[in-house]
Amino acid sequence: MSTEFFSQIIGCSAALLSAIAWAFGSLLFRKVGDEATPLAMNLVKASVGVLYLGAVLLLVGLEPMSYPTFLILGVSGLLGIAIGDTFFFKALVCLGPKLTLLLEPLVPVVTIALSAVFLHEKLSSLEWIGAFFSLGGVSVVLWKSAPEDKTEKKWRLGILCSLLATLGMSAGIVLAKIGLAKAPALQATFIRLLWGSVGLWAWGTASGQILAWLTPFKNIRLLRLILGSIAVVIFGGFWLSLVSLKYITASVSTILCSTTPLWILPISFFLLKEKISRAEVAGAVLAVCGIVLIFMG
Repeated sequence: MSTEFFSQIIGCSAALLSAIAWAFGSLLFRKVGDEATPLAMNLVKASVGVLYLGAVLLLVGLEPMSYPTFLILGVSGLLGIAIGDTFFFKALVCLGPKLTLLLEPLVPVVTIALSAVFLHEKLSSLEWIGAFFSLGGVSVVLWKSAPEDKTEKKWRLGILCSLLATLGMSAGIVLAKIGLAKAPALQATFIRLLWGSVGLWAWGTASGQILAWLTPFKNIRLLRLILGSIAVVIFGGFWLSLVSLKYITASVSTILCSTTPLWILPISFFLLKEKISRAEVAGAVLAVCGIVLIFMG
């Protein structure tokens, strides 16, 4: 068999494992969320992520970077990590990992819309159709998962936090795209995490809540759980996505990495014993099909 064939196998496998890692990581963070606040989880995630990636960068080395690029990536980290991820964790606590990840297809849809406005990128017909499919799939999932009277406070708060997380992440991605034109992906991610971490430390210090946020992690069991969760997300989700990009095209890699909503359904069914309806399966498949069309466009 040819070297190209093995490269395709390695790249596709890494991308799918990355998507599965994000699904498992969300389940682990949800368990942490039973004892720690979303801001506390995000602070520890960003700070430990900086240490993990910093150790890797010490091995591979740093490349020179201009101040404007550093600033753009930093603001991207503040929006996408300090703000976006905090609302994501809050949604995770309110809605659970299954529904939160099934809302994930909104991120590429909003990202494309923001790119069209601020980066002047034109949308193709396939991208418009893909956006429609993704929004339709998310709507199906929301309709099926919503409480009957649609007024449950926790559900409404979770949906709001999910939407705010989507906006923060999408804005962060658009800025990161600008910064990545002049920075390596690994180094850019480290800078985004660093700024996100600094932003969260400043937030906690200004509000006087740092000690309250960190107190739950005096529990060794909880500390081990979140350190493991962060390792899964950083080296499973992020690192494997980079491995896939090394061996296969960016389009194929992104499509495969975006299948997380499909993986969360069997994981929720077999590990959490949650019931999965046909409507949720149909909505998830429709949303992921939308992502495929978007990246094909």
